[in-house]
Amino acid sequence: MSTAADVSLSAALLAVDPLGLGGAVLHGPVGPARDAWLARLRALLPAEAPMRRLPAGVGADRLLGGLDLAATLASGRAVAEPGLLSQSDGGLVVAPMAERLPPASAAKIAAAMDARSVRLERDGLAQVYSAAFGFIALDESEPDEPGVPQALAERLGLLLRLDARELPRASAADGSADAIEVMSPAEIVRARGALASVASTNEDVRTLCLLAEALGVDSPRRVLQALATARAAAALRGDAMVAEPDLALAARLVLAPRATRLPASPDQPEDAPPPPPSEDSEAGSPERQVPTEAPLTERVLAAAQAALPPDLLAGLAVSAGRT
Repeated sequence: MSTAADVSLSAALLAVDPLGLGGAVLHGPVGPARDAWLARLRALLPAEAPMRRLPAGVGADRLLGGLDLAATLASGRAVAEPGLLSQSDGGLVVAPMAERLPPASAAKIAAAMDARSVRLERDGLAQVYSAAFGFIALDESEPDEPGVPQALAERLGLLLRLDARELPRASAADGSADAIEVMSPAEIVRARGALASVASTNEDVRTLCLLAEALGVDSPRRVLQALATARAAAALRGDAMVAEPDLALAARLVLAPRATRLPASPDQPEDAPPPPPSEDSEAGSPERQVPTEAPLTERVLAAAQAALPPDLLAGLAVSAGRT
């Protein structure tokens, strides 16, 4: 389960840069926790930014646009009606039961996200609408069921797991004393304005690339999403440079939840079986004590290990027991 501090910050990060982060997969059942997170996100968005829900079984006409029959009959010429994606330009689309989206619909949404526009060419119509939006996929799937279609999930940077009935609240005890628990829309507007001037270094990018490799995350897109998350975090802090805490937060929200292997410790060969989970570790993953003079990648990796999914840890432990 995502930590309270990270859950608290994730809505603010999405409000600052929905396009850079792409959106989020919010995995968990319908309940107060999910509703509270969505309400927090809505409250942080600028007033003019739309936040639209995707109806179940939505068709191509409603999704992409089509012929406005009433206006066409009234005017005697073909009149286009924008679809839900273009109506969400500058805001967010929320999809309940996103794991049930048909692959064709998921592919259309993914294509619109890539182009940041929707091209409508049908029924004698030829229109291009701006459609720059972030996407929130509400995933209610069980562990043994398929999740959000891969074409769409690949474009959503954050992966949050909410298992509690109530949204956890962040505190200094979460290990993030400077975490932003409550943001105002004015602060989000300030951070949005500062985002373009936030700088990152080659060392930051290298750190995220090495971390992705260590965790078995082989998608270059995830590194870009992690970097966007780190930049949004710096903008929230009012800093013009990405710092180590921003990289650690990005690693926990973007890379660690998608890990396919445990990173090898400096004195452990990469092909060695992983150690069994620690019984006294809350997430089932022991956090290595890394000296402050250790390389940046080692420090960020140590900070991210607590966010490794429990099912990954359990699966690797079982595999190690069989070898």
